[in-house]
Amino acid sequence: MLEGSIDVTRRDGPDREALFTTYTPRQFTGEISQLAGSPSLAAARAGENGCVAVPFDTEHLRALIIGSAEVGELVMRALILRRVGLIATAGAGSVLVGDPESASLRRIQRFLTLSGYPVEVLETLGEGKGLALVERLGILPQELPLMLCPDGTVLRDPTTEEVAACLGITPELDPTRLYDVAIVGAGPAGLAAAVYAASEGLSVIVLDAKARGGQAGTSSRIENYLGFPTGISGGALTGRAFMQALKFGAEVAIPVEVKRLECGLPEEPMVLGRKLIN
Repeated sequence: MLEGSIDVTRRDGPDREALFTTYTPRQFTGEISQLAGSPSLAAARAGENGCVAVPFDTEHLRALIIGSAEVGELVMRALILRRVGLIATAGAGSVLVGDPESASLRRIQRFLTLSGYPVEVLETLGEGKGLALVERLGILPQELPLMLCPDGTVLRDPTTEEVAACLGITPELDPTRLYDVAIVGAGPAGLAAAVYAASEGLSVIVLDAKARGGQAGTSSRIENYLGFPTGISGGALTGRAFMQALKFGAEVAIPVEVKRLECGLPEEPMVLGRKLIN
């Protein structure tokens, strides 16, 4: 920010927006979504008297973070804390409308939670907000659950893939691009491999059919992971690894199912073996 101000707003229920914070000169906007190149959980617009700001795209933001340890630590800490603040704020993410015990709603809620996206559930039982919203929109029972995305899009009984596409979790993959390293599975091992490879300048893509974190992401406490003598929750561990992978430029595509691996080169015969050759 050079001049003026920028207002950041979040969704405050299904139909309203609320001011989250205001940035003034010598401050910077953004949260961790900027590193992934995906839509933010909040909206930003020029303040009442306009603004003058220097734009940073994803690549320049990564270069800034990696190029200076001091600046990088400051920016990364701010991006992470802002995301945590948005998650802790009611109404900052998506809204699910339906029966909280239904398999479809619980599937979507679990996917969003593991992916680090806040979600609010409005029940359609009784006479709550959920029922009133369903009646106002004329939704049929078989169309539940509803999902209200932060941009206002309404999804009816969506698949996990549709949820991810609406939130921008799944990047647009170029089928002609060749990566140096492809990693199947976004658990701790896969994310660690992504960090090591991407930090060495290799182009990396991580693919997972469900959500980041794998089985570890659902663990309440992990006691035997190196570097955390007092233990750490699975969600916190995989969340940090995910952010570190994004920092170095790894692409994470979720939910994307890998059907098969072809271990060969174009127009070259496949060589099978069971020995390591020095």
